[in-house]
Amino acid sequence: MSQLLHFTKWIESLTPRTLSDINKHYSKDVYFKDPFNEFTSIERITLVFSHMFENLEKPHFVFINTIESGEGAFLTWDFIFAIKGKEMKIHGGSLLRWDTEGKINYHRDYWDVGEELLLKIPVVKSFYRLIYNRFKLT
Repeated sequence: MSQLLHFTKWIESLTPRTLSDINKHYSKDVYFKDPFNEFTSIERITLVFSHMFENLEKPHFVFINTIESGEGAFLTWDFIFAIKGKEMKIHGGSLLRWDTEGKINYHRDYWDVGEELLLKIPVVKSFYRLIYNRFKLT
């Protein structure tokens, strides 16, 4: 099984219990960056996933497309979760690179915080619409 397939199967079925297998997929000094975090540490990426399970209902990833090369991959995904029973979805992508042992040593997530998260909050959405209509070209 390829490194990418092994990783995506693990992430798609990730639970608080299977999080302990993180060291099978990530190097100890993995670099991680997303719109809210930037660090180099497997312990910190474990905290990101733990925080996800503590604060969201039914969080899970669904992979849509993957492009793999010898040294890494780019994946598009939907992150689906609920807050107070309301289901939400964030669409994004991840750039992964592997070290010589086949573990991920670089993980960079790309997703639009405004479109995928902030615009789903009614007050922010109304404010955005006001600004958007003021500056858009007709």
